[in-house]
Amino acid sequence: MPTLTFKVSEEEARVLRAKARAENTTLSAFLRSRVLEVASPRQRLTVRRHPVSGLPYDAGGRGRDVVTRDTIKALLADFP
Repeated sequence: MPTLTFKVSEEEARVLRAKARAENTTLSAFLRSRVLEVASPRQRLTVRRHPVSGLPYDAGGRGRDVVTRDTIKALLADFP
């Protein structure tokens, strides 16, 4: 099994060990769970065409945030 290493300060090491103890697990298992939680597998891309505009879009958005008209207006408010 490959080994990954990284450096942390003494204070960061204390905090990580305390968090691992709080979850009643080893430091290695704690770090592994945090890394794998962030690096979850990518969801499958489902490209479809919009019936009105004909533009392609990702239709495989289960569990993702819904983009509303208000969200788009807020994003474009500062657009030149």
